[in-house]
Amino acid sequence: MLIKLGKSLLMTISILSLTGCGSLNKIQAKQIEEKLSEMYDGEKFEVLALGNRFGTLTNDTVRAFVKSKETSVVFECQMNTDGEIVSNNYKGRLIETKIEDLLKENLKKQGITSESLLFIFGGKDITTLNLNMESSDYISDYSPEYVSGYLVLKENENLSGDAFLNGLRKTHEDLLNKPLQVNVWIISKENYDDLIGEFTKLPDISNSWFEEKETIGFLKLSITNDGLNMDESEIGKLLQGGK
Repeated sequence: MLIKLGKSLLMTISILSLTGCGSLNKIQAKQIEEKLSEMYDGEKFEVLALGNRFGTLTNDTVRAFVKSKETSVVFECQMNTDGEIVSNNYKGRLIETKIEDLLKENLKKQGITSESLLFIFGGKDITTLNLNMESSDYISDYSPEYVSGYLVLKENENLSGDAFLNGLRKTHEDLLNKPLQVNVWIISKENYDDLIGEFTKLPDISNSWFEEKETIGFLKLSITNDGLNMDESEIGKLLQGGK
């Protein structure tokens, strides 16, 4: 089973940007980067932000959002007062990012610009997972139950239900027909790049994050071997900002 570090850090802790950060932040960030590099065969990492940190009676770890410089995967980790990484979800996010790239490419072939943040639920423990494993091999070997998450689409006058569903169905097929659930948010052309600039720096998120942004449409869609959870004509209407 993929390891998740509890609820989204966006909801549970205050994240401090490293821009203009103090010397303590820089030291802790450097420690995390070096420890992760040791764990993952010299791979280089960059701490994007630090959250709640040790020093209180109830807290003996510091949390961070981290980005791999080699794979561009953003994930969460925790380091304790002894300078040890006690948890991180890099392996899980690496596989999930490969699935995100698969969905992005399938939609691109339909003329749709998108980004996603997807999570795998259930399946075998991934402690020994090979970092070079492809998503299809992971699905076959580790037997996850389903994939769920958030999908952001760029506004397009020609954004049709048919094109969108073609890309989604192809992804469902590529995932060996595992159930796929997505909270789909449609963003205007003018706001898309700025929103994606923030979105791609986060290892976890919730619908409330989007509710604070300027969006023009939303639908919650799932696809299984039994089909879709809503009528195809309704999907097309919602993709164009309809209610």
